[in-house]
Amino acid sequence: MEDGEKKATKPDSQAPPPPPPLSAVHVNRPLVAANRAMAAVHAALVAAVIAHRAMALLSDSAGSASSWSRHVVMALADLTLLFLWALSQSGLWRPVTRAAFPDRLLAAVPRVDVLVVTADPDKEPPLGVMNTVVSAMALDYPGGALSVYLSDDAGSPLTLLAARKAYAFARAWVPFCRRHSVQCPWPDRYFAGDDAHDGGGGDRREEIAEERTRVKKLYDKLKADIEAAKKDESISGSWTKAKRQDHDAYVEIITAKEDADVDDEEEELPALVYVAREKRRAWPHHFKAGALNALLRVSGVVSNAAYVLVLDCDMACNSRASAMDAMCFLLDGSPPAPENLAFVQFPQMFHNLSHNDIYTNELRYIFGTRWFGMDGVRGPFLSGTGFYVRRDALYGATPPPRSTDFSSMDAGELKTRFGHSDRLVASLRSNSGGDQRHRRRLPHVPPEPESLALVASCAYEAGTAWGTGVGFMYQSVVEDYFTGYQRFFSRGWTSTYCYPEPRPAFLGSVPTNLNDVLVQNKRWMSGMLVVGVSRRHSPLACRPLLRASLLQAMGYAYFGFAALYAVPMLCYATLPQLCLLRGVPLFPCPAAAAAAFASSLLQHLAEVCVARRGRLDLRMWWNEQRFWVLNALTGQLFGCVSAAQELLGARAMDFDLTSKAADGRLYQDGVFDFTGCSTLLLPATTLSVLNAAAIMAGTWKMTSWGGFQFAGELLPQLFLMCYGAALSYPLLEGMFLRWDAARVPPRITALSVALAAVLLAVFG
Repeated sequence: MEDGEKKATKPDSQAPPPPPPLSAVHVNRPLVAANRAMAAVHAALVAAVIAHRAMALLSDSAGSASSWSRHVVMALADLTLLFLWALSQSGLWRPVTRAAFPDRLLAAVPRVDVLVVTADPDKEPPLGVMNTVVSAMALDYPGGALSVYLSDDAGSPLTLLAARKAYAFARAWVPFCRRHSVQCPWPDRYFAGDDAHDGGGGDRREEIAEERTRVKKLYDKLKADIEAAKKDESISGSWTKAKRQDHDAYVEIITAKEDADVDDEEEELPALVYVAREKRRAWPHHFKAGALNALLRVSGVVSNAAYVLVLDCDMACNSRASAMDAMCFLLDGSPPAPENLAFVQFPQMFHNLSHNDIYTNELRYIFGTRWFGMDGVRGPFLSGTGFYVRRDALYGATPPPRSTDFSSMDAGELKTRFGHSDRLVASLRSNSGGDQRHRRRLPHVPPEPESLALVASCAYEAGTAWGTGVGFMYQSVVEDYFTGYQRFFSRGWTSTYCYPEPRPAFLGSVPTNLNDVLVQNKRWMSGMLVVGVSRRHSPLACRPLLRASLLQAMGYAYFGFAALYAVPMLCYATLPQLCLLRGVPLFPCPAAAAAAFASSLLQHLAEVCVARRGRLDLRMWWNEQRFWVLNALTGQLFGCVSAAQELLGARAMDFDLTSKAADGRLYQDGVFDFTGCSTLLLPATTLSVLNAAAIMAGTWKMTSWGGFQFAGELLPQLFLMCYGAALSYPLLEGMFLRWDAARVPPRITALSVALAAVLLAVFG
């Protein structure tokens, strides 16, 4: 009888099979082994160089002060390089790749709010901004579950007008993309025919030709309307540059006009909300982080989506699939998907890269190499744009099993943290905890304009936790870097790197002028160094981060201290040159130094080959070598100076916006464009002149009568200087061999020659 009962109950006792995983991860074990082997060899070679330097110091302790100081300076340079190299290895320790399976997602998906930020209609043309907005509205996601928010920090009537017209165009563009499965939702790229991989309907190309022509006419009308508005004095004249820092808050939920020349028979269109937060000169606005926090509050009041996609205004959606791909990771409950996943980071890729990327704008070092390695630790860093993040994690929640439940807090506590908006507090209390899929839809009756203007006012954050315990953090101009480990990783959250191939999820625009590139790097280096050396916020002093993962703390510390490359580069750009002129050998063991140098070059070449899927790309390797040196003597050097001034209170935190409106013809031709270069370039040009002069004078001395006795000991220095001269050739060419308008400014050339002459006269 018992056996019969067991047989009868056996089918009922079987648990249903688990749902298939939404994502998968693969550890690249051969690459892991190769990276660790190369790291061990290089570490041994550098240790030998430093050991010989230490022995030279001990044996020369009774020698002259100048000889002893040379060895001390070079030892400092080598130790700094070793320190930074050791930190950088965390990004190579365990590279992984991931795959998403969006076809396995259930029908119900959570709401997503897209946050787009723009700050200057001159440097960030409105047409490009609207392409980003419209491409986000056309994502392959239910229209009722998607909302797009545009932050216009300038409060420009031109941007507002462009947003209204872009929404009217989107009423035709979004249904067109849905009906014909258009892969590229970026109108400008789609209609220009630049996207060779976009099927645009596959076998139905002939069927959609007529509709495509109609939609293209609407897009041409959008472009013409925006251009006409730029020339309309009644629009452009009503906005002045002085009003950028002094204007009222304005929020508009843009809706369709009855007379719009588009079809209105498709499913629900994503909402578009224009936000110009209030700005006053007496109130700090905290740059991009402040704009994002204002968007978080406005979106919390209007749609309150569980997840947020952040995009720069020049980072348009190149694929409609990114939202579904991101949800595969964020909603995957099967191992090894973690419950504490805070955000999914997509790579930053660019549409206007030249074949010969002389400024290394591709950022291969980060998005093509290091982020795969950090994904194998606890996830890549927050990278400014192109990431889907949990709203509650941004609000300061902690991950399971001790999740923060805002609904359990009383209204007074919530208002202390989040401000005194009743609607924002209500959204927190009604949607905290539980299944992230279930969030309220965009209400049919929009919030009152007063409640929207309140959360976008400049005084709203006073006395709250915004910028410190809630939202994006304010202590650095690189809000993504700082927010990433303070808001997420140190609290127990993790992240995932999604690298879709062959179609990039997002495509942005790179600066095509050298000065803009260097200014951008200076801002990054300065902001990260301020965090890196901070006693309170340094990754190497963050105990929760260190306890969670030493490797991740090392990865964050590497970028925090990357500006310090300027120190060894200054040493290697001055001491070998001046010592060669005096006939003083600088390397105690030339063989060990040469082996370490070769090991460094080969390790870099191996990274490039892996990023190029096994292809030997010497051009990329050389461009990265050249720009690494140039950036160390410009962006990183001035980043150190700027960080020191900020830490000493001698300079306020500043945000240098780079232009997205340059034509970039010289960059596309592989020619350095020095237009607008200022004193930021002066150290590099001066040291290039010094190096070239030292090579000529040193070679003459070595080959002159009686000079051959020093040749053997000085050849390593001469080789290093010749390598530096090859790297700095574009600077020398721009100073002495070019006469076009984009050459190095003559005042910079004259000042560089004068400073190099002074150095030679005093120390040579």
